[in-house]
Amino acid sequence: MEFEKVLVNRVSTRQYNDKMPDEKLIQKVIDAAFLAPIVRMHKLHLSVVTNKDVMELAQDAADKIFQAPDAIIFRRNFFTMSDKTKIVEGLQVIVTDLAQQADGHEIQSRIFASLGFNKLADKYAEHASEERDYVKKCVDRILDLGCEVKIGAKKELPVCNDALEFVKYDLQVSKDGLAWLAELVECAKGDLSTFDILSAYYKDEEDDMYWGEQQLELIKLIGKENWYTSLM
Repeated sequence: MEFEKVLVNRVSTRQYNDKMPDEKLIQKVIDAAFLAPIVRMHKLHLSVVTNKDVMELAQDAADKIFQAPDAIIFRRNFFTMSDKTKIVEGLQVIVTDLAQQADGHEIQSRIFASLGFNKLADKYAEHASEERDYVKKCVDRILDLGCEVKIGAKKELPVCNDALEFVKYDLQVSKDGLAWLAELVECAKGDLSTFDILSAYYKDEEDDMYWGEQQLELIKLIGKENWYTSLM
């Protein structure tokens, strides 16, 4: 009985929401060894016991609980298979759409460079590079979660020779994408690794949205022709 009590304490997640693993999950660890290791992502609640061997045994069992097939425990709470499915689907959408957007920004960069808008060309070239980095991170995360990566169908994107029209278009893409991304970030709160990736991506997209809004405000102040000149 001492082992069971210590084990319950060792896998508690009181740091966040006092949610304890249910008896069924605890019993699985007691009845069988989950041998595949996984990095612990949450702070385990410590207990003081007189029997060192019991403590070490409970610690080992607490470590192995992370590989339970029906519940992967992350730092904040239980990461259910339903959450995992939603997150992987979201990551896959990002992989497909963001790879397409990166290609689009690279093409626009070359177009603007040919028109002499070198500052704008540099910005979108850098943006494309950042997007490809996030695609790589999302692909790696899907693989880390034990899922397959797909090469999804990509829709045709517009190509603009007018810098202002593309800034307006890209601004709307950012606004629409942030609304969807915010829901995915919320869903990933139980998965710290994915949450960190998506939060950083959200911040970058938010910064891009603010930049687009600033350009439209700047045009109101200095006029479109002066704005075009500032891009050279």
